[in-house]
Amino acid sequence: MVGMRLSVGIVAAALMIPCGPAGGQEAEQTKLLCRRSAEADAYRKLAETIKGLEINSETYVRDFVTESDVIESELDKFIKGVRLGQVRYYDDGLCEVDAEVTVAKVIEELKQLKTRHYQGGRVVGTDFDQMEQRIEKKIIQVTGSGAPRPDLPPDLPDGVDEVITPAEPAPRTASYPGIWRAVPPQAKLMAVQAARRDAQRKLLERILGVRIKSDTYVRDFVTESDEIRAQANGLVVGSEETKRYFHHDELIVEVTMAVPTEQVVRSIRELHTRYYKGDRVTGTDLEHVKTQIKRRTFEATGSGVPPKKYMARANGNGQTGAMVPDWANTRITATGHGTDPQIDSPQGSLRAIRAATMDARRNLIERLYGLQLTSQTLVKDYVTVRDEIRAQVQALIAGSVIEDRKVENGQATVVVSLGGPDVWRTLHSQIAIEKRHGQVEGTQ
Repeated sequence: MVGMRLSVGIVAAALMIPCGPAGGQEAEQTKLLCRRSAEADAYRKLAETIKGLEINSETYVRDFVTESDVIESELDKFIKGVRLGQVRYYDDGLCEVDAEVTVAKVIEELKQLKTRHYQGGRVVGTDFDQMEQRIEKKIIQVTGSGAPRPDLPPDLPDGVDEVITPAEPAPRTASYPGIWRAVPPQAKLMAVQAARRDAQRKLLERILGVRIKSDTYVRDFVTESDEIRAQANGLVVGSEETKRYFHHDELIVEVTMAVPTEQVVRSIRELHTRYYKGDRVTGTDLEHVKTQIKRRTFEATGSGVPPKKYMARANGNGQTGAMVPDWANTRITATGHGTDPQIDSPQGSLRAIRAATMDARRNLIERLYGLQLTSQTLVKDYVTVRDEIRAQVQALIAGSVIEDRKVENGQATVVVSLGGPDVWRTLHSQIAIEKRHGQVEGTQ
């Protein structure tokens, strides 16, 4: 919550206590913390995978969910109702747990959510029938991996902490995860600052995805005016850090930023009053937005890594499970173009921008798939043969940030970006699991 203010100098504590042989109460407590972490990771991956499913050519489940607090809450309830498998413990101090749900069951839940709560116009009933035919796999399966640490990762479905293994009192000695202990304080701070900036980008995208009325979103309202677009970053002014999470197996830190809903709505109304000259959005529409948003805050989580030289040092010391590629501490960008027969009208301009956004995200996939994963493997070689992470990567693409958009000379141009740390976290997690089971080679 926003009230949980964290200064930049404060660091979330995390333990690395082996799950291996030990005795007495301490060993049991360690196993409970390890299990709790793995269960939370499984639910998070399951949520990412489901939200990465494509409903139609313009909309992912992530977009469908973002449009309504009620839909998001109901989907979270569905996800936390998925039963987990047996926990597996390993000598390296980690543990794993599987979660799976059929695609048919997910689609049936989405159909019911649309019938009960959806008010937008981008998704129709037949989309879900086509969705079921388009998805080749019949079961969504993920594996959560955890270390014995008292804090949970961010971006968990709402209410998951109520169904995973109950928390035990944290042991008295707390510190950074082992891999972070050799990183200088300034480098840690730079990683946190990068994560904060990434979180603010995503926070703005989340706000822009709010529906004002059935056919208009905050993003559409912003796009209609150069003045409003220039002031849009003010929507996240005053956002505060609410959670910080240092990964135990990689030099990645995740930071969650939040801004009060009341402040966001007030800022949108001010932009409307000062700069808006159109007639598609009225003051009454904005009042309706205020009543339909149930959440008290908007939240988003961003990822960051230390400067490149410290990543290279970690590789050289053999402290990571896989060689960290250079792109893991950069932003991956792509540009798309689109047009419309009525591009000179506000509606035509919006359609052209949406077409350009889809083109940009298609290009982002191509850019991402062409990145080097190992000396002999591209990201495409790894992702396209693994159903269990393909949808997670698609979810990242669906959540990519629109860095710039413009309409000129009869064409819309959109630039989208994706954080390298987010991609690496997803890929490295699966690589580590497969290495533990001896299923991959050549990732050192």
